[in-house]
Amino acid sequence: MHRELLIACSPYLGAIVVSLFAMRWLVLASGTRCDLRRVLRLHRDQAGAVQSLSFVLTVPIFLLFMMFVVQMSQLTIGRIVIEYAAFAAARSAIVWVPANLGAFGEQENRIGTYEYLGDVHDDDGYEYSEYAVTPEGPKYNRIHFAAAMACMTICPSRDVGAPRTHPGNEAAPALIKLFQVHAPTAAANPKIPVRLRNKLAYALEHTRVEILVRHKNSEPALLRYEEPPYPEEFAFNEIGWQDQLLVTVRHDFALLPGPGRVMARPTAGYASRSSGSAAGFSNTSYNRVHAHGRVFVYPLSATVRLNNEGEKPVLPYLQPTPWGAAGDPVYEPPVDGDDSDY
Repeated sequence: MHRELLIACSPYLGAIVVSLFAMRWLVLASGTRCDLRRVLRLHRDQAGAVQSLSFVLTVPIFLLFMMFVVQMSQLTIGRIVIEYAAFAAARSAIVWVPANLGAFGEQENRIGTYEYLGDVHDDDGYEYSEYAVTPEGPKYNRIHFAAAMACMTICPSRDVGAPRTHPGNEAAPALIKLFQVHAPTAAANPKIPVRLRNKLAYALEHTRVEILVRHKNSEPALLRYEEPPYPEEFAFNEIGWQDQLLVTVRHDFALLPGPGRVMARPTAGYASRSSGSAAGFSNTSYNRVHAHGRVFVYPLSATVRLNNEGEKPVLPYLQPTPWGAAGDPVYEPPVDGDDSDY
């Protein structure tokens, strides 16, 4: 994982190094010399001065390179966070997929519905049938929430118009309370809750999760099959033991207003010429930067593959609702010495 992370961050690190060399060259070309003694005496200096033409011409370019370095540094941090978000989502998947959400939820080793994509071979040569998980259902929502929580650290704290319609926004009060517990001095700051709500809303709206299941061909298919299900072995649509889960997290990284606008300028020119691959501009880094509402975004993605630890749970995962509602069964733990549920 560390090797893949270094490879993913290498373009941004290379851009930072090139920009630093360019800034150094601009300083030398403008004739500027750094004298710390003169800088310390600057507040007492009353003499006037005339800026040289070379200095005036190079300062805007120098500031542009400096903002570019800041933006590339943030993109490097965003790249690291997205890799972690993919791992968090995959880890959440191998925990929630085997879970039993009770009689009113998804059963163990089953998550939503699947779409068959084809057969693939892994690195060891084993053949799998690959399925895409439909992005819906209680288990998927938990996995998506885990990815969004990991991406909150790189989301803008200002209000950029992200809607608050996602059900995950209900977790904002708990996050605010948790933040105030770990940072008591921030409890008196009224801006902290607003910023956390903005971060959560942006993360939920601009983070997407794609789940692929690589199911062993030696087991019954996840789609409907001719043979009846085996109650003691396999249930309908049940993900098998040690099946591979490939979780991809895609996030629209919010750029700084200045660099984002500059980096997004080529997009309009390319889009006006052609929207297809005939123009030769598809899948380039230029047309990936685009305006989304009141912010310019740069899409980042990462994929993590983990094996499903598909042991069926002994007891169902207790849900706050509808368990305990009128007329619904209520789970009661077995008394000591009673192993009838095992």
